[in-house]
Amino acid sequence: MSPMRPVLRTKLCELFGIDYPILQSGMRDVAGPDLAAAVSNAGGLGILAGLLLTADQLRKAIADIRARTTHPFGVNLLLPADLRPPTPAAQIPETRVQAMQAALNPIRMDLGLSPVSTWPPTPPDLVPAAVQAILDERVPVFSIGLGNPGPELVAECHRRGIKVIAMVTTVEEARAVEAAGVDAVVAQGSEAGGHRAHFEKPRSPDAGAIGTLALLPQVVDGVRIPVIAAGGIADGRGVAAALALGASGVLMGTRFVATHESMAPEVYKKALLESSADATAVTDVFSGRYARTLQSGFIQRYVSTAAPILPFPWPYFAAGDIYRAAAAQGNREYLPMWAGQSVGLVQNLPGVAEVVERLVQETRTVLMQRLPAAARVE
Repeated sequence: MSPMRPVLRTKLCELFGIDYPILQSGMRDVAGPDLAAAVSNAGGLGILAGLLLTADQLRKAIADIRARTTHPFGVNLLLPADLRPPTPAAQIPETRVQAMQAALNPIRMDLGLSPVSTWPPTPPDLVPAAVQAILDERVPVFSIGLGNPGPELVAECHRRGIKVIAMVTTVEEARAVEAAGVDAVVAQGSEAGGHRAHFEKPRSPDAGAIGTLALLPQVVDGVRIPVIAAGGIADGRGVAAALALGASGVLMGTRFVATHESMAPEVYKKALLESSADATAVTDVFSGRYARTLQSGFIQRYVSTAAPILPFPWPYFAAGDIYRAAAAQGNREYLPMWAGQSVGLVQNLPGVAEVVERLVQETRTVLMQRLPAAARVE
C-alpha cells in the first residue's frame, strides 16, 4: 500500500471498496466509459453519466467500463419528478414553443442551420428502463441527482448489492434521502458545475443557493450516513478542507472535465483552461433546469429575447441541432459547457491518473504539514 493511502482512507473507502475518497461527477456529455474507468483505475470512484441514454446504450456503456477496469464504479441518473415521465407536449402551449424557436433561429443562422418552426423532438421516457438496466447489471454504485430515490428503489438496489448515493442541496433533502435508506449523501454547494441538485426547480437561480463551506457542516451534523462534499473543489486544499468540515469524501466535476479521458469537446476543455471563477453563470436556458455553466453567447442572446423556458428537459432537445453543430464547428459560444466556480483552479489538461495522484499528494501535504504548522500555538 502506498504510504499516502492511510492519510486519505475514510469510511467511504470501505463502503465503496476504493483507495481514495475521490469521486468523479457523472456530467452529461462528459462522463463516458473512458473517464469513469480511468478514475476507478486510479483509485477513486468513476461515475458514468446515464442521463438520456437508452437502456441498450446504458448496458453497452456499463460493459465498456467493465472491459476497462475491475474496480468499483458508479452510474448517475437524474430522477426529478418532471422527468418521470417528461412533461407531455399537450401541456405546453403552442405559443411558447413558437416563441422559443423564434429565439433559437438567429443562432441557427449563425451556425449555417435551417430555421425551425415545428415542435422539438419529444423527450423520451427513458428513466424506468435505465433504472432497470442498472438493477439488472448490478452496478456497484447508483448515483442519483435532482430527486429522492425513495425507499422502494433503494431497497431494490440493496437486494442486488448496489450502494446508493444521492445529491442534495439542503439539510432537509439530506434527511429525506437518509430516511429512504441511501448509503451516503452528496452535499452540493452552489459553487458546483452542472445541474443544481434541487428536488424541485426553485423560483430563481439564487433561491436555495448555499455555498459548500456553509452547507457541508450542516449536512454532516444533520445526518448519520457518510457525507460527500461537492462544489468548488479542484485541488488537494479543497479536499483537505472538506475532510476538516466532516466530509467522508469529495465529488469533483470540473477538474475531471479537463482531462484526456473526458468526452468533452476540445473547445470545451480549452475554454475551461482560459476561464476564471467569475466566468460562470447559473441558467436554465440549456435544459430547463438551473445549472452552472460557462458564460456564453447562447445564454446572453436567449435571455435578451425574453423567450420562455420550456419544462425540463424540452429545451435540451429543442436546441439539440445547435449544440451538435457548435461542437462540430468548435464554436464555444453556442455550446453548453458545465463548469463550477473552481474553474479558475483548472490550468492544465492531464490524464486522469495524474489528476488523482496530484490530489492525493496535495491533500497529504495539507493534512500532514500545512495544517499542523498553522495550528501551532506559542
